[in-house]
Amino acid sequence: MPSAASQTTTEHHTLGHTLASHAERLSATTALVYDRSDGAQDRRTYAELYAQAAAVGAVLHELPPRTHDRPFVLIALPDGVDYVASFFGCLLADAVAVTFHPPLMSTMRAGRAWDHRLEQILRDCEPSAVITAPELRSRVRAVADAAALAPLVIAPDEIPWQAGGEAGPVRTRPRHLALLQYTSGSTSSPKGAMVSNANLAHNIAHIRRNLGTGPGQSAAGWLPLFHDMGLIGMVCHPLTAGMSLHMSTPTGFLRNPLGWLRTLSDTGSSFTIAPDFGYATAVRKVAEERRDGLDLSGLRHALNGAEPVRRRTVTAFAEAYEPYGFNPHAMMPVYGLAEATLVVTCLDRQAPPALGEVERRIPGAANGTVQGSRPGATRTELVGCGTSISADIEVAVVDPETSRRRPPGEVGEIWISGPSVTGGYWGHEKVTRETFEATVDEPGFRGRRFLRTGDLGVWHGGQLCVAGRIKDVIIHRGTNHHPQDLEATAEGCHELVARAVAFATRDDGDQDEQVVFACELLAYGPGVDCAAVLSAVRGAVLEEHGIAPAAVAVVPSGAVPRTTSGKLRRAEAAQRWSAREFKPVALWHRGETSEGGQR
Repeated sequence: MPSAASQTTTEHHTLGHTLASHAERLSATTALVYDRSDGAQDRRTYAELYAQAAAVGAVLHELPPRTHDRPFVLIALPDGVDYVASFFGCLLADAVAVTFHPPLMSTMRAGRAWDHRLEQILRDCEPSAVITAPELRSRVRAVADAAALAPLVIAPDEIPWQAGGEAGPVRTRPRHLALLQYTSGSTSSPKGAMVSNANLAHNIAHIRRNLGTGPGQSAAGWLPLFHDMGLIGMVCHPLTAGMSLHMSTPTGFLRNPLGWLRTLSDTGSSFTIAPDFGYATAVRKVAEERRDGLDLSGLRHALNGAEPVRRRTVTAFAEAYEPYGFNPHAMMPVYGLAEATLVVTCLDRQAPPALGEVERRIPGAANGTVQGSRPGATRTELVGCGTSISADIEVAVVDPETSRRRPPGEVGEIWISGPSVTGGYWGHEKVTRETFEATVDEPGFRGRRFLRTGDLGVWHGGQLCVAGRIKDVIIHRGTNHHPQDLEATAEGCHELVARAVAFATRDDGDQDEQVVFACELLAYGPGVDCAAVLSAVRGAVLEEHGIAPAAVAVVPSGAVPRTTSGKLRRAEAAQRWSAREFKPVALWHRGETSEGGQR
């Protein structure tokens, strides 16, 4: 193994340099174990992972850039060791990684959607190469041909590597672009957030400092690797900390949530991260009698992020797994987003999350106060996500109309400034200016640029609480309603409701926005009283929010559209409803109830 660690200096500290250093100092230590869908495992020591990444990097370094100063490389692989090695190979070669995913479903509709998104991203960043699975090479080439592009399409099995072999220098530089992290594109064309090596190093260094992670510890998770929370939080953070990481796939988790808990138990892992729905699933779908033998006493940090954290999830997970050694203080709600690399705020290791309620007011989308005093006012439960992960990251809650900060207890848009904020969106200068160059109109902030997140937040108990998103606000009869409030009501009104999505439509030429609910149940089939669910949702929403829904549907399990991290795609849900694609199991619609179809 070459002496790559000697290159790791303050001036040239990047994730690539850190991996090279670990390959020398932790050479025989297990870096990564991946549970495959066929039941087998792929395993790499730090020396082996570096050797494979260096082999990928050697190939990428020879690529001629297209219209950029360095090669862009799109990674379209299934989650696994090859994905991780390909990503680090890009870092070692000073190429720009563009994370993507293989098709997750075999339906024609899903196939067309995947091809369309792939073509959009290929046109947007014009990569020199695509690393993909052997079975996808012809499909990727066909999409690239349709886009009039001709990237080199290679598979990991075409890049031989050998542990202990010679490897070239680590070429990456801190200020260079490392990663394009594309947005979901559910309401517009996807945009690639430009994450530099310096962004990655800064964010991960402060995650490590806040959590105290390092060599000798283990981590376990299941998040998808093309998403920032999976790639950066669940993979790059543990590996650059020198931990031993054990991963399964998102599909594996959904099929068997207990497998995640067993791995945490068997490996004595101290760290994991998942969206709120992951913890909720581990409570709902793992029966108490199947938990025997679990030991979660080693789990010090169970980060909960990527979507609003729900108080009932935090409470339910603690109640379910405290008898198996889980420390309730290990549950750590966090706030972050791809445009700020990953984590923005985090709890202190000894501090419990602040809890509260926010009262919604009209007419401004950012209006609202914690613990409003008006009888009958609509409120949303809040869970604190801590404070800024570093002193040089400024987090402000701002009135988007006046560009002035809101006082603690009042809702505003979350704005962020600091070294973890990325460089904007690749090739989208206008949107970059609008999103990344906001200014707070107060003395002491003049000239400082802020990222407008589009998220609503409030400072409560000294912690940032996330209260929803501006663009998801539903305006019904002149009143603002945040869909998270409506969804929480629907999910809490009947024991069978597992997940609900609320969205606005204008059916039948209505001028006012009408509210529709699509609900997934915990159980389906004979004996399940769907009519009772439909009635319960309508009654609860009318009583708590003063809204008479235009329609309530019970839909098949998995029909509610989400991102891979579990965030609801409300705009896509509205589109599917308008296109009559939900195919409800049961439906109430303007006074009519039916089964098996959608009006």
